Amino acid sequence: MTKSKAYIGFITPGFILYSLFMIVPLGFAIYYSFFNWSGMGAMDFIGLDNFRRIFFDERMGRIFRNALGNNFRYMAIAVCIFIPIQIAMAYLIHLRIRGHNFFRLMIFLPYVISPSIIGFFALLVFDPHIGMLNTLFLTLGLPQLVNAWFGNPDIAFFVLVGVIGWNGIGVGMVIILANMKNIPDDVVEASIIDGASVWQRFWHIELPFLKPSIVNVVVLSSIFALTQFDIPFIVGGLNGGIDGKLDFLNLMFFRYTFGDAYFGETALGFGAAISVVSFSIILCIALLQKLVFNRLFDR
Repeated sequence: MTKSKAYIGFITPGFILYSLFMIVPLGFAIYYSFFNWSGMGAMDFIGLDNFRRIFFDERMGRIFRNALGNNFRYMAIAVCIFIPIQIAMAYLIHLRIRGHNFFRLMIFLPYVISPSIIGFFALLVFDPHIGMLNTLFLTLGLPQLVNAWFGNPDIAFFVLVGVIGWNGIGVGMVIILANMKNIPDDVVEASIIDGASVWQRFWHIELPFLKPSIVNVVVLSSIFALTQFDIPFIVGGLNGGIDGKLDFLNLMFFRYTFGDAYFGETALGFGAAISVVSFSIILCIALLQKLVFNRLFDR
């Protein structure tokens, strides 16, 4: 093997595994999406009818738009609210404020806890009857603050977003913090000598160096928002909570593929169509973000 071709031997095992567990299943999902099939027995070819049901069927179209809308709403909150918070927390820890090691551990710790456990904790805290939050309000003599939380359609989505954000916000913070540690010390020291304040140093010196990590966090947060399942399933149930307020695209996929909710039986072909649509949406958003960031950073 020539030196110029040596890399092929390194990437081949990973490429084979990736193809086996990612590309091949994706191909089968696309294939199955053209059939009416329960997963057993004969496969009935129906062409694009599964996709027509997703987009144009009165009932299914409404459910699909609601679930996808919840994904997009969470993605907007993650990008516009959570990421600035992650940047601020990373910068405070980078400045080595008092107790910074403790805060870094406490912020990142929820991420290493299983989402199933996080969902169970959320139920213990927000349960309308035995939940710790309502119990605390009653103990403090504040019955007007007692709420159904996940059972209240006006606030259920935002409570869920808070739980998911608490679970995953430490990841972006760590990525950004790692990027901050790679900022050249001489550049920072020069700004200090020139009399730049902490805010000026962050805005004009350090923030431009954070572009690579911020791009990564935006893309990862968007994908994470579009692939939510565990915690919404635990706290909202198979049907996505009251009035579908906690419904997400992956939950919809699970429900209509294995949950007997649409056809009265398992519908693997219809579920495959949902997965293909979900994959296409994620791919388009990732490519769009890459295009936008490339244009912004090439200026």
